Amino acid sequence: MKAGLDEAEAWTSATNGRGPWWNAGASHMNQAYPAKFFESLGLIRLTNHHQKLSMTS
Repeated sequence: MKAGLDEAEAWTSATNGRGPWWNAGASHMNQAYPAKFFESLGLIRLTNHHQKLSMTS
């Protein structure tokens, strides 16, 4: 809820029985932690980096 999900959505996502890898790609996680959040931490998007490397080879 601190990340912006309403109570019902936070409860559903916390108790969905799925593991962290499944939840990482779920819409509720993208809503709570958009790409801009990780960019603000200085992290890069691996998909973009992979695309750039694929184009050069």
